[in-house]
Amino acid sequence: MATARTRRGFTLPLTMALAFSLMAMATAIVGMVLVSDKQAKAAASETLTRASLESAVEAALFDVEQNGEPQTPEWDGPEQTLNGQTVTVVVADTRYKPDINSSKPGEVGPVLADPALKNRALAALTPPSPDNPRAPYTRFIEFTQAIAARPTEEDCLRRRLTIGRNVPMTPAPPAQAFAPPRQPLEVGAVIDVRAEMRDWEGRLEVLWRRARYTGQPARPWLTHDWRIIRLGRTEPDCPLVVAAPAITNTLHDLP
Repeated sequence: MATARTRRGFTLPLTMALAFSLMAMATAIVGMVLVSDKQAKAAASETLTRASLESAVEAALFDVEQNGEPQTPEWDGPEQTLNGQTVTVVVADTRYKPDINSSKPGEVGPVLADPALKNRALAALTPPSPDNPRAPYTRFIEFTQAIAARPTEEDCLRRRLTIGRNVPMTPAPPAQAFAPPRQPLEVGAVIDVRAEMRDWEGRLEVLWRRARYTGQPARPWLTHDWRIIRLGRTEPDCPLVVAAPAITNTLHDLP
């Protein structure tokens, strides 16, 4: 009897340990399945999001190529609903943007509304001394990294500045109450396209593409820059700074 009691007392903890081990293993397997499923959904959503963004950018470039370019610093491209998500597009001709290599700091500062971002950008574009030229940037990402720009700041910088423009900066056309007229796209024009949509977790994902128009039917666009930026869940704020019109005093002749 003592031997039987000893055997029962010895096997019960082993049985319980085995049961807990099986439960832990089952929990781990379920957790792995859930994690794997989440990762698979995230990967599929990322692929779908980027394909939708690319499609929207292509549609915007095709619209400019076929219908001409609105005479305004930036304009809304064709809004699309792809894969159940709305993709919004903003298009801009780089001739209206200061260039981080060729423009003077005095031309860069006025287009940035955020004071802190403006100060850091101007510091990166100011020569260390009058005798030493400022360091050139070969890619836009080098400039944003030099000033430690956050994703929302990089997105704003790309909206207001450019790089690699081969023609002088053109003054922005006056704002119009009506839809701005369109002019045929010139060969060599460099166009910035920004497309955004929300991913499966509700975060904004932005695709930037800078392309040069070649006028060649077989290959009308050459891509100079391609960049994905992941933002948060709130809409980024990067207002377009427009110079206020001069106010003329019309009362000085009155008695």
